[in-house]
Amino acid sequence: MPMPIFLRDLGRNLAWGWRIPFGLPVTRLDFRIGVPQLLALFAFSALIDIGVDWVQRDPDAAFTMQGLVGEVFFGGILMLLATLLARAFRQPDYALALPVIVLASEWPLQVARALGGPLSQLDFFGETVRGQSIFTLWTLFWLWRSSAVSLAPPRPHYGLRSVVAAAVLMSPMWLFTPLLPEVSWWSSDSTAEARDTRYPSPASEEALAAQPRLLEKALGDLEDERPGVTDLYFVGFAPDAAEDVFRKDIVAARDLFDERFDTDGRSVALINNPRTVLDTPLATVSNLRETLNEVGATIDRDDDVVVVFLESHGGRDYRLTAEFPPLELDELSPQMLREMLDEAHIKWRIVIVSACYSGGYVEPLKDENTLIMTASAANRTSFGCGTDSDATFFAEALFRQALHFEDSFVKAFEQARASIAAREKKEKVSPPSDPQLSIGSAMADKLPHLEGALRARRAGGTI
Repeated sequence: MPMPIFLRDLGRNLAWGWRIPFGLPVTRLDFRIGVPQLLALFAFSALIDIGVDWVQRDPDAAFTMQGLVGEVFFGGILMLLATLLARAFRQPDYALALPVIVLASEWPLQVARALGGPLSQLDFFGETVRGQSIFTLWTLFWLWRSSAVSLAPPRPHYGLRSVVAAAVLMSPMWLFTPLLPEVSWWSSDSTAEARDTRYPSPASEEALAAQPRLLEKALGDLEDERPGVTDLYFVGFAPDAAEDVFRKDIVAARDLFDERFDTDGRSVALINNPRTVLDTPLATVSNLRETLNEVGATIDRDDDVVVVFLESHGGRDYRLTAEFPPLELDELSPQMLREMLDEAHIKWRIVIVSACYSGGYVEPLKDENTLIMTASAANRTSFGCGTDSDATFFAEALFRQALHFEDSFVKAFEQARASIAAREKKEKVSPPSDPQLSIGSAMADKLPHLEGALRARRAGGTI
């Protein structure tokens, strides 16, 4: 086939295909069905996926061919299901027509996944319930129309066959996707299982023997709450050992709170890092739960405030990466953190999350007694992580600058957000991270009293 005709047919298929997911009139005769078009549409779909994954990648991610695994897998599933449906419907040409029309009409949904703003929350595999429902319904509608257009009417039970075909095509999203590993076209260095041999492995006998004692000592050293004093407690959590910047930020934040906000003796740091494996408790979900339970049992639950600072790589599902090879660690989600805080009966909470897509922690955690600060919006990445980085943009602006001079947490956050915006503009990184703040009404009333008491104790030399 001459190249001009081939490209014209491809353009025609894509032009008519976009009408299917939007419910616009289109028939099977509008498409050019054939093996060359099928192969071209597979390639076009892969290119769109590469672009979508590029938009959603972590800032330090690199291109990898592992995305080809997903393309081949789901392409094979599509062809297999189309062949089975063609035999069941006794319509042999359905085996080719269905995958051509599905691939020709898929690209509007792929583009929607990559768009910023509200559409970026329509992630079928994410945890945003409303977005998940909308995108699921749209996907079902798209598959049903693709199935119906691919049939050759008039056929017996035409409507029923289109519904059955759509249900069959939808099944891989639930049945097969959970079986696949991460197959993005872009991979972060944080997933590399490299370990600095200068330090002991976290799975070594030395580390395994030390860890229970380290956690027991850290929790046993927590000082009791003081009657008549609104005490502040600090818990730091850095679960990704791949980059030393997370350790640096947790240590800097803890030192700041110990020195300026009276948490000395009331702070715990949980860190995954080769440098600290023999002197600091590991940042595991289990250790975080145990730490929060101990803090909850120590504080005056009606008065004292607990700061929880989390820093790691974050994903679009809002889970924080937990990496410390060869250990296999659970990732932390906003829902898990909310459950831990509730089970520990910690009423007054300041939750600070420094990670890409960390704005996803706001909705699950917010209530009238909680202040939440995040390094980015739910659909944005944050900046500054990296092997050679001394601090992330967010931690630098909040802990090493604003809170060093400002007593008000809210004012410090606003200063940090302005500083981050100016730095991102200067360094020409985009889109902006857009840090988020949420404060409950009761916490808004309590903070000025807490900050005033801390300021008074600092002026009196008792901090």
